[in-house]
Amino acid sequence: MSRLELKNVVFTGRDQAEASAAWAHWAVISISGLNPANLKEGWHSVLRLEFDDIDVEEEPYILFNESQAEQIINFVTEAFDSHEVEGILIHCQAGISRSAAVAKWIAERYGLPFPNKYSLYNKHVYRVLRSAMMGRRLANGLWEPMR
Repeated sequence: MSRLELKNVVFTGRDQAEASAAWAHWAVISISGLNPANLKEGWHSVLRLEFDDIDVEEEPYILFNESQAEQIINFVTEAFDSHEVEGILIHCQAGISRSAAVAKWIAERYGLPFPNKYSLYNKHVYRVLRSAMMGRRLANGLWEPMR
C-alpha cells in the first residue's frame, strides 16, 4: 500500500455527509446533536462529537470544550500519522459554523487550503482548538509559533 499524505479538508452539512459515498482514504469528524448522523459504512475512521453552535455556556446547550478539542487533535494526528488518510470531511448540521471552525484549524495546522475570506466559522471552537494545541506544544517543550 502506498503512503498517503493528508492534502484535503472539507466542511459540509449533515445532509450532504449522510448522502456521500464513503471514501476509504478519508476520515470523518461528525458533529451532531442528540441524533448521530447516519453515515455510510466504509470511511477510514469516524470521530463523533456532540456540541452546539454556541460560544458561551448556556443551558441546556453543550459548549465545545478542551476535552473535545483534545479528541479532535488526537484523531487528526492519528489520521495524519497513519499515512492512510488523504482527506478529512467535517460535518455539522448546516456545514457553516462548527465544521468550518474545525476545518479552518486543520487547514492551518497542516498547511491545507481554506477559503481566506470565510468568516462564518464558530470563533469559540476555533479558539479552543488553537489553545489546546498551543498547550500541548508548550507541554512538550515546543516553543516555536504555530502556523
